[in-house]
Amino acid sequence: MRMGSIDHHWKKFVENGDEASFEAIYNSHVDDLFAYGMSLGFQRQTCKDAIQDTFIKLFLSRNDLRYIENVTGYLFKSFKNRLIDLARKNRSNDSIESIEDRFTIEVTVLDNIIESETRAIIKTRVGLLLNRLTTNQREAIYLKYVMGLSHKEIAEILNMREESARKLLYRAMEKLRQKATEDKLLDKTVVLTLVHLFCQLM
Repeated sequence: MRMGSIDHHWKKFVENGDEASFEAIYNSHVDDLFAYGMSLGFQRQTCKDAIQDTFIKLFLSRNDLRYIENVTGYLFKSFKNRLIDLARKNRSNDSIESIEDRFTIEVTVLDNIIESETRAIIKTRVGLLLNRLTTNQREAIYLKYVMGLSHKEIAEILNMREESARKLLYRAMEKLRQKATEDKLLDKTVVLTLVHLFCQLM
């Protein structure tokens, strides 16, 4: 769903309590939120519960949300906070202390730019490179290139200024290039992959 369409539905929802608009907002975000929660390392049921809680709270508190300008960023941030709350309540299944160390990225961006027979090898190589990044850097890359969020939305989710989010992504890509060079992984396909990501920062 385009950003303009989301903003239109959001306005109708917070101003009029329009249920069709609420459903449209839910449908346009639920899959991405679930994937984000799984990448944070939470269990499937925890992610589902957090999504349900996030949207229930959204519906009940809509009259207090007219100040929200960045709908997607607000939803991702609220969802992440709810995941953390649930983790604190159920430490036996999801340990809050380990969240910062376990953010992972499924390297799906490769699927459209390399041949299938080399995909597994390259995914492993790029995955090793991504693991050299900090947790914030990996999360920012995930939100930017897997979720397709803007710098402004990423900044809100990670509690930083938009310019800081830009710098975080730029430094992450620079680090990837540096580590790839050090590990002599810069064969043609990996170069294409990194360039594919890097060019989107420009």
